[in-house]
Amino acid sequence: MSLSRVKILLTWCNENGIQIDPRIQVRESTNHQELADRTESSRNSSRGRGISVYSLEDFIDCSRSLVRIPKAAILSTRSCFLSQDIISAPYGHGAHLALALALYGEILRGQDSKWFGYLQSLPRETMDTAIFWGVKDVIDFGSCVCSSRGETIPPHSAIGDDAGNVGAACSNTEFPECAPCLQYLDSKRARMWLSCTEAEKELDGQMDEIRQYYVSVVEPTLHAAFGRLRQAEAECNANDVLGGEIPRLDECSNELNSVEPSLPGFCHAYSLVSSRAFLADAYHGLAMVPVADA
Repeated sequence: MSLSRVKILLTWCNENGIQIDPRIQVRESTNHQELADRTESSRNSSRGRGISVYSLEDFIDCSRSLVRIPKAAILSTRSCFLSQDIISAPYGHGAHLALALALYGEILRGQDSKWFGYLQSLPRETMDTAIFWGVKDVIDFGSCVCSSRGETIPPHSAIGDDAGNVGAACSNTEFPECAPCLQYLDSKRARMWLSCTEAEKELDGQMDEIRQYYVSVVEPTLHAAFGRLRQAEAECNANDVLGGEIPRLDECSNELNSVEPSLPGFCHAYSLVSSRAFLADAYHGLAMVPVADA
């Protein structure tokens, strides 16, 4: 994460009434930086990096409030621009799915989102959660630099004989630092440890729910919502736009993600929810709370 992204986050916090005690500092996470430096695809970008909160003093009394966050700054199914379209759930997997949709919708809006300053500081990569271990369709292989593109795999690979059927996971012999392939192969190996366990059954069931929710809820909801935004924009700019033409959903893009919904994109949002969200209060329920989730 470049310094400018941290500044954007802090500026956004200030504009939204988030008060941060001067005895702590929000800055780029050292461990994320080291991880990024080990991958070729991350050396020239901010993908894979994140932020952390550091203390500037050896001792801070436990009675001190280090961050004050207005409820209006919380991102939830109640506060997002899709609030009228999402059927929220109070708890459980349904709550995770609903909040992931709320978050994904805001990510797709890019700089038009109220939370852009916060969202642009979040990790770009899908977080390493067990539910996605060995699932190839949630990994973005767009940055894979291997010419084999998954056509070859070491004959004695630790990930099993079925590895040859993996879409874009390669042998890494040509480019040993190919991040997408390393990510997939590592998760495939990790998933093997759960083979034939109750945990594997539970994770498979949840992944099926994610796919079903994406097809039946996420895509229709996002297309309808962005369709309304295009219509409203067309009405407001009818005199300025020739023929009332507004870019279609799949013609737009922004820094954070493609505006065209995708399963990997939704899974990225889901992983952020799984690793950062918590119950804020009775009104918001499960929510993303800026700075507190760093």
